Amino acid sequence: MSAVKSGAMEIEFHGLLRYSEAAAYIGLAEGTLRNQHEELGIRSLKIGRIRCFRIEDLDDFIARKILETERKQLPKKRRGRGESLVFSPDFSFWIVIVALLLMALIRLSFVTA
Repeated sequence: MSAVKSGAMEIEFHGLLRYSEAAAYIGLAEGTLRNQHEELGIRSLKIGRIRCFRIEDLDDFIARKILETERKQLPKKRRGRGESLVFSPDFSFWIVIVALLLMALIRLSFVTA
């Protein structure tokens, strides 16, 4: 009974982790988790004065970070030498076709005149 009065009794939450265990689980410093868990998008529960984190929510955070990292590492599509955004091969093809049609119309106008 003296352990209950002194507050030394350890309460165990099933499937829930406190700050220190949750920070160790995801590899962050405990202070970072305390200060930034909302900004990081980690869901938590508050039971009385104790904030707890579900293991599923921590796993979700880790999965999001992995996807974010993989997305950043994807190679960016670069244009080759001589290619431009405005004059793509399809666009230059149509410019040539229009120029040939104009030349044909000009020749027809000289023939009929």
